Amino acid sequence: MQVIGSRRCCCRCRASRDLHISSVGRERILRQTKSSTRQQHQQQQWHQQQHHRQHMQPRRACVLTHALPFDLLVVPPMCCTQECQANADRTFLLALAIPLVAAAAAVAYLLRPPPQELKDSEQVFEDEATGFLFYTPEDGTVPERDRNGNLTFRAISYTPWPVPSDVEGERLRIDVGPIAAREARTFVFNHLLPQPSKLVTVTLPRPMGVVFQYDKLTKQAVVVDVVEGSAAEQRRKVASLNRSLDKESVLDGDLQRGVTCTNFVYPTRALFGAVPPQRHVVVYGADKQTWASIRGALRKGEPRDGPVTLVLERRVVDSS
Repeated sequence: MQVIGSRRCCCRCRASRDLHISSVGRERILRQTKSSTRQQHQQQQWHQQQHHRQHMQPRRACVLTHALPFDLLVVPPMCCTQECQANADRTFLLALAIPLVAAAAAVAYLLRPPPQELKDSEQVFEDEATGFLFYTPEDGTVPERDRNGNLTFRAISYTPWPVPSDVEGERLRIDVGPIAAREARTFVFNHLLPQPSKLVTVTLPRPMGVVFQYDKLTKQAVVVDVVEGSAAEQRRKVASLNRSLDKESVLDGDLQRGVTCTNFVYPTRALFGAVPPQRHVVVYGADKQTWASIRGALRKGEPRDGPVTLVLERRVVDSS
């Protein structure tokens, strides 16, 4: 009787199946053995190459120093002779010196003094106090000078800029220059507040004791108070007894336009090391400056540098 779909198997079938399984296992073992042998062979070759490189590279370096024609520019990674080391030292010095010489030449070209004929024709003029050079515009604009022949400036941040002779604004005399040799120079400030307004300069010792409030929208700092017991408060009390002294005191609502501070000035000779940079009293222009910049200018200086001069714009109140 024939059975269809049964899982029974005869002994011959079971033997053939076991034989097939054992043959597959042997092939797998052989493949794994070959792969392991190949990996070991590759590792041995790699170790031999590394050993060969370590022992042959110094000898190759010694040969390269005699074979290369450009031995001053090309240096092997390792040197085993005095000649090779000397070439390496020369190459290092050349690589260090060439960029420095090129940079020094570029700085000397940029900071070269202008021809004397340009100074004689007043196309180029120099501020003797700071060493700054200014070029006359091509339209022939003549810079303004005071009665002593010094340039008249407009302070923009820490930089004094010459102004034309016909520029509008109020002229103020402020002491600036080296700490030990200040001199009065002329600065121009135009009016920002609604008219009528006036510009005043108030000189106070450090610390001044003035409280400012900064408006981010208009980028302006305004006086809102004074510190109790400070020099500013004492000056205000004196002015309250004599209204004619208001121009020498700080009042609430005054708009800060500028302030003197101590800053390092680098004349042309100082850039080459001929003279050290000098500590100068300069005028900082506060118009349209950030509060961080204004606060930094107020902090620049020490009591031994002398008093501070504030440039303030004040509304004029009609007493009638």
